[in-house]
Amino acid sequence: MEERIIEDEGRTIKVKRNALGGIEDATDGTAPSGDAAEERADAADDVEIDVDFPEEEYDESLVGLTPSQLERARAERERARQEAERERDKLTAEGEKALAARDYDAAERFFSQALMYDGESVPAQKGVWESRTQGFTDDAPFFIPENAEKLAEAPEEVRSYVLGRVEDRLRGAREGVLEELRPLRAAVRDAREARRGALSDNKHYYLVRTAVSGGAFVLFLVLMGIFSAFLLRTRGSWPVIGMAVCGAIALIALVFLIVFLRGLVFALRLCADNEKDESTEDGRRLAVLERELACLDLVLGDKGPDPDEES
Repeated sequence: MEERIIEDEGRTIKVKRNALGGIEDATDGTAPSGDAAEERADAADDVEIDVDFPEEEYDESLVGLTPSQLERARAERERARQEAERERDKLTAEGEKALAARDYDAAERFFSQALMYDGESVPAQKGVWESRTQGFTDDAPFFIPENAEKLAEAPEEVRSYVLGRVEDRLRGAREGVLEELRPLRAAVRDAREARRGALSDNKHYYLVRTAVSGGAFVLFLVLMGIFSAFLLRTRGSWPVIGMAVCGAIALIALVFLIVFLRGLVFALRLCADNEKDESTEDGRRLAVLERELACLDLVLGDKGPDPDEES
């Protein structure tokens, strides 16, 4: 075995060759050994490497494209974005002209079309609300649930712009709704309770008679079957007479069963309708007021006083 020592830039490397000329072992004299080597390895493991990746949104439609195709796709998107911005600005300008001319229907149409190109456009959203409310003189649109939800989800700048012009009126309207709603809700509740007792008695009346009629019908059908079993076992006529009598009574019971069953269905329907507010004129008015109150809470961004509490 041959051993050579090689000097390489200040490092001493010992090389051992076997009889065939191959390298059997090589040792770097300057490399740390034992605990020092382990400490160096641990230090290498503790090194933190920060890698900055380009911040770019992931888009599945761009996956698998060649660099040239990717560049063309991005260029087309940029052109489409610029075109949408131009159309948005053009429609917004047309809407502003219509607003200045007090043509609110046309203005709302232009602003709505502008939002189709850019749903986050603040000027277009402001214009929609100004034209929809006839220059903030008509509060009716705020009482439509769909409109109330849209305004509640609008950007804070749009909400501030709208509420800055109508908040006082809407808060006054909410107070008026509450003043009418409180006594009406109590009246509807008391009337429902008063009807509930009478309707419950009516339901019980038909329920008992339906059960009795149904039981009698089943009973006499069973007796008919029992009498029919004796037809072949006896020569007398009493099985025939028994079947005829039971059949007649079962038929009468069936008629009563149908009558009382229809009455029971109608009584159950009355009980169910009594629990609905829309079953009476006052109840329908109460439902309208509660819907208006919910819309105002959404538009104003806070929940008003509890309608069940007297102010």
